[in-house]
Amino acid sequence: MSTVLTHVPLWVWGVLALLVQRGIAAAQPNRITLSRLLLLPLVFTVLGIMGLARVGPLLPGALLASLGGILIGAAAGWTLFAGRPGYAWDGASGELYRPGSWRMLGCSLAAFCLKFGLGMLAGMQHVALSGLGGALLTGAVSGMTGGLLWGASAAQLLNGRVRPALTPMGA
Repeated sequence: MSTVLTHVPLWVWGVLALLVQRGIAAAQPNRITLSRLLLLPLVFTVLGIMGLARVGPLLPGALLASLGGILIGAAAGWTLFAGRPGYAWDGASGELYRPGSWRMLGCSLAAFCLKFGLGMLAGMQHVALSGLGGALLTGAVSGMTGGLLWGASAAQLLNGRVRPALTPMGA
């Protein structure tokens, strides 16, 4: 275990701390701009693309697996948030009111754990990720993490645009 703690770059622990902090904040009613809502899915998408860049000539298979992962992840994220009450979009301020939920922390930690696990596998058992199986796993995990967060964000935004909030916007 100490090997894991000492060989993981410090920025990874910083990302985990930020995800936990933002997830705890999202558990309380809050307002968020569209750019901040989409930042986390965008970051995980960029990280996924960076991971795909390492599969070399097996990129077509990895891209196909990534597409499947995106669809699965987006469906899961969408399912977790779709139709939930209490969201409202304030067009004047460009902010989404969210009622507060621990679900965003769960989504963020799930995405982090998937990416972290893949990174640990790459670092400790890199042979396991060589070949077509490794490329497919890399693609699927990369797609799933981004897709989960895109699905969750899209569902929250749609909730705010089609359903009135149960809590006043000024709260």
